[in-house]
Amino acid sequence: MIEGLIGGFGDVIQPWNFLLLFLGTGLGLMVGALPGLSSPMAIVILLPLTYTMEPLPALLTMIGVYVGTKLGGSFSAILLRTPGTPAGACTALDGHPMAERGEAGLALGYATLGSTFGGIFGWIIAITFIPLLASIALKSGNADIALIGILGLLMVSSFVRGSMLKGLIGVLLGLLISTVGLDPVDATSRFTFNIVDLMSGIPFAAALTGFFGIAVVLSDLKLIGQQSAQITSKVNLALPKMKDVLKRWRPAVIGSLFGTGIGAVPGVGAEGATWISYAAVKRQSKNPEDFGKGEPDGIIAPESTNNATTGGTMVPMLTLGIPGDGSTAIMLGALVLHGVEPGVMLFQTNSDLVYGILAGLLVATIFMFLIAWRAIRMFIFVLQQDRSWLFPFVLLLATIGAFATVNSVYAVYIAIFFGVVGYLLESRGFPVVTIVLGIILGPIIEANLRLALVISHNDWTTFIDTWPRQLIVALMVLFLSWEIYSGTKDARKGRRSKIGISD
Repeated sequence: MIEGLIGGFGDVIQPWNFLLLFLGTGLGLMVGALPGLSSPMAIVILLPLTYTMEPLPALLTMIGVYVGTKLGGSFSAILLRTPGTPAGACTALDGHPMAERGEAGLALGYATLGSTFGGIFGWIIAITFIPLLASIALKSGNADIALIGILGLLMVSSFVRGSMLKGLIGVLLGLLISTVGLDPVDATSRFTFNIVDLMSGIPFAAALTGFFGIAVVLSDLKLIGQQSAQITSKVNLALPKMKDVLKRWRPAVIGSLFGTGIGAVPGVGAEGATWISYAAVKRQSKNPEDFGKGEPDGIIAPESTNNATTGGTMVPMLTLGIPGDGSTAIMLGALVLHGVEPGVMLFQTNSDLVYGILAGLLVATIFMFLIAWRAIRMFIFVLQQDRSWLFPFVLLLATIGAFATVNSVYAVYIAIFFGVVGYLLESRGFPVVTIVLGIILGPIIEANLRLALVISHNDWTTFIDTWPRQLIVALMVLFLSWEIYSGTKDARKGRRSKIGISD
């Protein structure tokens, strides 16, 4: 592992890779600071620009954006009380009160240090567990891979915001989209409706551009003309004194533990983890009444959690091919577009790429700290602008990116269609990330499932003939049973309360 990491760092410090990682991190900080924009949107817009790159430079650019947006969301949360990212909402509880009493720079300093500590902690966890889990995953057969993929989709459906039913509907819709085109075994056309362009399937990048690019712009049209009023424009990031940092080690460690642990659960990501860690730190504090009034621990905990999830989400992504959130889902898609098959074989077939990604994760965290420390005034200037001027550029890049996938206007129509569909589904509580995961994992599950049946001569018991497979199937049954039980229980409560009100 040590040799692999040394090689990974050697690849990252190559001038071109180093520059892309730096620029990606700076862009991520800027995107995260702007309410209404998001890491998945920025990554999917960059996707067409990486088509001509090798896989590692392309992934390093995306990792820079991914890491940068985590801290960037705290800038607007502290100065505007309007988080740039959903995970930044927790930081606003104590960050904004500190800014109101004239300590905006110190609040930004605590957020930056907390994010940096969490990012490094998450990186340590990632490099520790990824090689271990990858070695175990290498022993998996086709049936195991298919079951792991199905379990991943069920887990995503269970843990995304909203009900599991909506998550499952999204997953099934994604799986349906992934089947459009020619059957990979016997070349039978499926759901093409005699349209020649559909014979090759739905262009993956065009679908991503629609779901994470055009849909976001449509949902943010209401922001046109709005400008943010912040506490002050004269802010310098002020790093707290070392003794103040050391005495606040507990919220940083607790937040990082929650971030890496929960980040490794597909579909949860940083949004849920920050609130859980905030509540845990507040519960253990000697002065819980200070939380919500400008308590530094209330900034450090969610920010360390926020960036620790970057390491946590890499664990299932690089070992099992199951993304932890929307951003890593797009990175998996980028691997596919560059001819790299994600999943349990990734570490064996492309170990240099995996170690390069892990090395880039640490370097991006360092870049994040340095850029935030020295360029905070630039981000404050951006916060003062009307961000709706970005929408035309986003739509333009999304259109170009969709067209470039197959050099046809047909892909643009696909992107627009899925943009409208994604907007309508998100507005009704259906998480589009589940659709994207279904599109990504669908072909992998289908190929391995059918190959497992061919090897076993169509014997379906092959999926339960070893104890790991039996365990995976048991977990699937557990997830579904628990959701049915919870849904039934909630429905009964709803009926009883309704009867009580009518009486």
